[in-house]
Amino acid sequence: MTQPRQKKVKPGVTIASLLLSGLLLSACGGSSSVVSAIVSAGIGGTGIVFGTITGFGSVYVNGNRYDTSSSQFIVDGASGAGIGQDDLAVGMVVRLEVETQDGAYTGKALKVIYDDEIEGPVTAVSIPVDGGRTFSVFGKTIAIDETKTIFEDTSFTQIGMEGDPNVPDIVEVSGFRSPASSGVDIVATYVKFRDDLIPGSTQVELRGAIKNLSGTPPDENFQIDGTGPDIFTNAATELDVPGDVLVEDLYVEVKGVIQNDLSVIADEVEYEDEDFDENVDDISLQGIVSGFTDIDADFFIGAQRVNARDARISPEGAIVANGVEIEVEGEIVGGTLIADEVELRQGETKLRTFVNFVDADNNRFEVSYLPLAGTVSVRTNGQTLFKDDTGAVQNLNLNQLQATNFVRVEGQEVNGEVIASIVKRVDPEDLKLEGAIDSYTRDFSITVLGIEYMVDPNPDPLLGTVFEGYANSTDFFDALDLAGGGFVEIEDDAPPDGFADEVELD
Repeated sequence: MTQPRQKKVKPGVTIASLLLSGLLLSACGGSSSVVSAIVSAGIGGTGIVFGTITGFGSVYVNGNRYDTSSSQFIVDGASGAGIGQDDLAVGMVVRLEVETQDGAYTGKALKVIYDDEIEGPVTAVSIPVDGGRTFSVFGKTIAIDETKTIFEDTSFTQIGMEGDPNVPDIVEVSGFRSPASSGVDIVATYVKFRDDLIPGSTQVELRGAIKNLSGTPPDENFQIDGTGPDIFTNAATELDVPGDVLVEDLYVEVKGVIQNDLSVIADEVEYEDEDFDENVDDISLQGIVSGFTDIDADFFIGAQRVNARDARISPEGAIVANGVEIEVEGEIVGGTLIADEVELRQGETKLRTFVNFVDADNNRFEVSYLPLAGTVSVRTNGQTLFKDDTGAVQNLNLNQLQATNFVRVEGQEVNGEVIASIVKRVDPEDLKLEGAIDSYTRDFSITVLGIEYMVDPNPDPLLGTVFEGYANSTDFFDALDLAGGGFVEIEDDAPPDGFADEVELD
């Protein structure tokens, strides 16, 4: 959502302001200039913006730039001198408290708040599959993606293998909570390698609901969400919870020191709100959908209830479903976010190839799939996250992208071009083209985004195209005929030759 939402001032608020004007007039003896001054001042307030950081200067979140020159920064609970924007990175999920005027964001962030979702030892790393993989931290399943996830001091392929191979890595994870039915607890937007695990010294962080609480204060123990390590409190543990008493199901953040048996001695247990206030006039919220049945029924983003039955959905025809990443804008009334707008933030089109041409003045660039003819236009905006994984620059932007650079792009196809949500500059690798099928000719070619890839029906996988999930090309094209098209992923191994080495229907 690239423009701040413009919203009419509620009648009730207008009446209240007029009543206030009347009181001031009575107290001051009455003056039309006083009324004019009050009306021209407008009605100010604060709103909430919650989502991933996509850029700096000051900070870009959910498609808009917010001035942080006078913001208070709170990073992992710390604030004050020495805490600021340099402690943040693209991909981190943040909460901004922003200034509003007459129901619209002014572009000024009053507070910038960052808390990671979890920080602890990496275990159970899966084998990469189609650009994705999972690992566990304290029993929580974390999903990462080679394009969508931002990595710092580690990588998609190296996760869990950065330090001593005999000692678990400690990582910090930021991201969005995912529906339990998906088998994933957190969809990671940012992962940072912290250090090797040193029992009795390494600091860790967990967030969730207290479960299986037992013991007698101050010596108690519990688990987070009923899984993961045993967490122990003692007389030295700082409790920042209502009444200074731990209770079952209370949502908290725990900071402590990991032990030899992977249990945690808590230094601090702090109460946290799972959702937002009961009433918020302006909110922009990004996250993963859960509890969805249909658009006329309420669903959830994290713990926040959302009603989107009267919302405008973009792009037109986008499908809202459980596990899909979206952004909603609206207001919270009585604890429910009444959405004016719902925007799909999950890219269905993926490109992995060379840049052909950059047009920074018009916020776009082109990629090509040589030796094949044609180019694909990629458009960027305030929501596009740029990341350089080649190590050439710290904060990549479109002006620094050059022809012959190799990129991974994820976005949505709109009117024949790709609106990019993420652009990563990486070292050259196999080409990939994933998107909606424009057309196809059985046993000959498949066209996506105007790029026609040749296929070879030879059943020998060393000579012909591998049709993933199908015994042969006949079965694959029969499935295409039956479906009337669909989304396809095409891989062209280096050095590229214009023939698809592997094709897979999504």
